[in-house]
Amino acid sequence: MGTGFMGQSHGKRLGQIEGVTVAAICSRAIETGNALRDKIAATDAVVYTDFDRMLAEANLDMVYVCLPPNAHRGEVERAAERGIHLFLEKPIAYDVATAESMVRAIEKAGVVSQVGYHMRFRKGVERLKELMDSGEAGRPTLFQGRYWCNMLGKEWWRDQSQSHGQLFEQVIHIYDMALYFLGKPSGACGLVENLCHRDVPGYSIEDTSAGLVRFYNGAMASIVGSNCALPDHFIGDYRVVCERATLDFHSTGDWRVKDGSTVFRYGAGKIEKEEFVEDRDLYLAESLDFINAIRGGTPPRAPVRVGLETIRVVSAILDSSSQAGAAPVSKPLD
Repeated sequence: MGTGFMGQSHGKRLGQIEGVTVAAICSRAIETGNALRDKIAATDAVVYTDFDRMLAEANLDMVYVCLPPNAHRGEVERAAERGIHLFLEKPIAYDVATAESMVRAIEKAGVVSQVGYHMRFRKGVERLKELMDSGEAGRPTLFQGRYWCNMLGKEWWRDQSQSHGQLFEQVIHIYDMALYFLGKPSGACGLVENLCHRDVPGYSIEDTSAGLVRFYNGAMASIVGSNCALPDHFIGDYRVVCERATLDFHSTGDWRVKDGSTVFRYGAGKIEKEEFVEDRDLYLAESLDFINAIRGGTPPRAPVRVGLETIRVVSAILDSSSQAGAAPVSKPLD
């Protein structure tokens, strides 16, 4: 569902997975649906402009929902009720109540879900998680991250009433990584501002943000976002500090140059270093993980409840920014 950039990205990769067939495509216009079918060579796919008709007529095991949240009209809940597994692009919603509705429907139906937090599938991330799960890394203590770019985006993207801003659309990936490593958050505070785009017609979202998150285990995260940085570069990187291990993930911001990560282990008077070239196809990896879970393998790495947790955190940052002194917000995170 949805024929934009992410619909095209997932459609192309689904065609590479053994035993998977793209059986149907849903788009607001028949022309864009046909164009996607041709682009991903899904010759047998039926193109629909009505989502409910597609659910009724097509024999579907799973649906990829690749729409911005402002275009959702309860499709996730209706698909879950039919027992269809769901892959949801992020952010899953622009408000906590809608995200909670999706979680209730999916968990009640017992279907498999995956949210498109592809950063969880990086090699360095997987290695540090191994060390944390085994206890070798020790206590998690600190996360520091950023998402820097410089783009205008489409009209809906730079309209606060439609996209809810860079925090929801881009920086949320970095907040997800903080939650992935540090656990359940207990409170958050932050500041947002439009500093570089005040004279751009229709630009009502923030282009600068800074957030702090506290976790129940005592760990802390600081995350900044900028849409005033280097043009044509999308830099999303972070550092994670545990008692006996550290991850340094470095983003080049340039799709032509591979990212890299380094995992350090230390203790007993010595330091060991592992370096990774981050050349994995992350969109393919998250789909393989999702389909493996449907086929009875391990649970998906980013189920729908993860999508709800990140919505709660970025909503808390925005709520805090509107209060005097950027007062911490805790209630939306409980």
